[in-house]
Amino acid sequence: MLLSILRSYKTMLFVLIALALGAAVATFLENDFGTAFARHYVYDALWYEALLCLASLNIALVLYRTKMFLHVSRFSFHAAFILLLIGAGLSRYFGVDGVMKIRENSSANTIFSTELNEEITLPFTVHLKDFEMERYYGSKAPSSYNSDVRIEDGTVSFDAHISMNEPLTYKGYKFFQTFYDPDEKGTILSVTKDPGVEVTYVGYALLFFGLIFNLFDKTSRFSKLLASMKQTSLLVVLILLTQTPLFSHSAYVQTYLDEHRANSVHVAEAFGELVVQSRMGRMKPFDTLAQEVLYKLSGKSALYEMSPTQIALGMLSHPSLWKKLPMIQTKTPKLREFVGVSPTQKLLRFEDFFEGHRYKLKEALQKALALKPSQRGTFENDVIKVDERLSIAFMMYQGVLFKLFPLIGDEHHTWVAFEQLIMKGKGEEQKEVQEASVAFATALFERNYEKASLHVKTFEAFQTRYGSEIMPSKTHVKVELFYNHVKIFERLTLAYVLVSIALLIAAFGQVFAPHIFTCKRLKPLFYGVVLLFILHTLGLALRWYVSSHAPMSDTYESMIYIAWSCLLFCMLFMRHSLFALSGSVMMAGIFMFVAHLGNMDPEITNLVPVLKSFWLSLHVSIITASYGFFALACALGFFTLILFTCKRSSNITKAILSLSVMNEVVLILGLSLLVIGNFLGAIWANESWGRYWGWDPKETWAYIAIIVYTIILHVRLIPKLYSHYLFAVLSLLGFSSILMTYFGVNFYLAGMHSYATGDPVPIPRWVYGTLFCVTLLILVSYKNKHLKEEK
Repeated sequence: MLLSILRSYKTMLFVLIALALGAAVATFLENDFGTAFARHYVYDALWYEALLCLASLNIALVLYRTKMFLHVSRFSFHAAFILLLIGAGLSRYFGVDGVMKIRENSSANTIFSTELNEEITLPFTVHLKDFEMERYYGSKAPSSYNSDVRIEDGTVSFDAHISMNEPLTYKGYKFFQTFYDPDEKGTILSVTKDPGVEVTYVGYALLFFGLIFNLFDKTSRFSKLLASMKQTSLLVVLILLTQTPLFSHSAYVQTYLDEHRANSVHVAEAFGELVVQSRMGRMKPFDTLAQEVLYKLSGKSALYEMSPTQIALGMLSHPSLWKKLPMIQTKTPKLREFVGVSPTQKLLRFEDFFEGHRYKLKEALQKALALKPSQRGTFENDVIKVDERLSIAFMMYQGVLFKLFPLIGDEHHTWVAFEQLIMKGKGEEQKEVQEASVAFATALFERNYEKASLHVKTFEAFQTRYGSEIMPSKTHVKVELFYNHVKIFERLTLAYVLVSIALLIAAFGQVFAPHIFTCKRLKPLFYGVVLLFILHTLGLALRWYVSSHAPMSDTYESMIYIAWSCLLFCMLFMRHSLFALSGSVMMAGIFMFVAHLGNMDPEITNLVPVLKSFWLSLHVSIITASYGFFALACALGFFTLILFTCKRSSNITKAILSLSVMNEVVLILGLSLLVIGNFLGAIWANESWGRYWGWDPKETWAYIAIIVYTIILHVRLIPKLYSHYLFAVLSLLGFSSILMTYFGVNFYLAGMHSYATGDPVPIPRWVYGTLFCVTLLILVSYKNKHLKEEK
């Protein structure tokens, strides 16, 4: 009886559910009580490790009972998890993990282990010859940390170099560049000795081989499902948000705006091509900076029928007037009432926040900053964000962000703005450009735009002569300007919406009126989707070229990448299925829409040092691609439940069965990619800073998502429990684990994956509305949950 229990599928599901729930609760315990608390009571607790061991035992017994060793692909990736647990045990109980701090021209041979709370002596000495932190040009943002060390081991002595993502290995010990002393005269190294690394990496290799081979194995369930898929139809959802603020201006202001709008186009275009140095040291066209600033201030890509560069030049040359124009975005009616304007006016004037010399937000800002992030409400977050926007606007009025001029002879390649040029610039060349700067601002103020254009040429010549060493090429600038002006992702969002409406009509039409909605008549829709996919691909390629790194390093980039991945598989394998196409376009449109709601910053920035890794690009690209598949599965489950609500007919039954097959295919692909992507992340973490897994909240929720979809795909092994209806419900609800991994952790839980996060906010109302609609659909469709073809 015990053996029967241990090797049963019910035990498997129970253990998986317990593991997922335990980890989920632990992330909230960690957020409230600290990492040590969560580790002590969950992650490192005996009961949780016992569950992991029970899961491995269950896998081993099932492998033996089902003779899965006869199927190479399935056996490989299932057995890999047993190897991974063994490797993890060796690393945890027999490995060494600590931190070594060394000052320049000093030596050390001990590391401090926080887990053991004691010092460990190494059999050799590490001497720090020099520590160097490289920065991005003209900024304080770090680009890389580097330590030049000498290993001294008796008669053996040699020099070595340690930097981010480039560790040093000696006698089984691995040294990773982690951080540095505040005065930059000392280094902080992570040190590990991992006896389980060989077993773990063999497990990884077996896992990757099995999951990939499973997709091509003709005897696998995936191949059989793929072969049985038939043509079906499609569905899409749409929300469109538009805002048309109305403003009133005095006659003088209106005259100025009309003249500036009409006559400053050419000088703005020329000025936009000048190279500027951002606060993070990225060299880019001024047009890019102007777009980023306008978006941060107003949440818009254009205002008053002017380009961002026209607005930037106006703010520089006539600040007193532009302070009177509404362009500061606010999110909450409460803040608008607080500063004394209409609660419905979303864009406020710079002057609205001041009463004489009194800053109206001063006390509210101090109270908001004094609160913990988790305690701040929408008002407090809005106050902090608006204060940031006002600071950016003030820097634009003062010209501080116009870092257009390289300092001659500066070893750090620092570029400065107009005022700094006057203060720091020396020599005849800089004196000439100083005079041109004053004349340029004067010409703009007098609205003599032709004269201003002549001074832009002086700026360009100065940049080329003294800053060409770090300036992007002419081609790079032109490509970036093209990328800025074409606004491909914003326009694709609207295109996805329009195509989704057409596909929605076609989807239901082919089910209920197949004689009208024939394949021949629907071909243009398919070609439309292909065109959108090609344009989306070109957009990603452009952003990759402009940023010089894979477009997956922040929330905005990953969102547009997920939208692209939603379409990729359909274009390759399911292009004949209207249902699959509809789900792909719908989810791509939703992701693109969310990316452009205004909460995500599309600014292209330099990478922080730890993100400069091949493993990162591979890890992130595969994981985010899996989100596209899970989004498609969510849509397919949604379509299936809608069909369950309809009166049963042969066409509807066939559509449900076909959707279930497609859904399982998509989920197998998604889970395979999610597992591979997460364990590639473990390799990256181990190679970059010496640990596979740290139970960071984002890591933990990715692990929970893996368990959730493993459960969904294995429920079919319990016939008394499984049905097509249940499978549709689970594939729909399962996507909530992805949403929590991608969004929820960023907004509600603290963690190290902070490069794509925002301040915690209350749960939006639309979430409750969505939950209500989903619950209603599940309840309404429940009455028709049985199919004759279930068995």
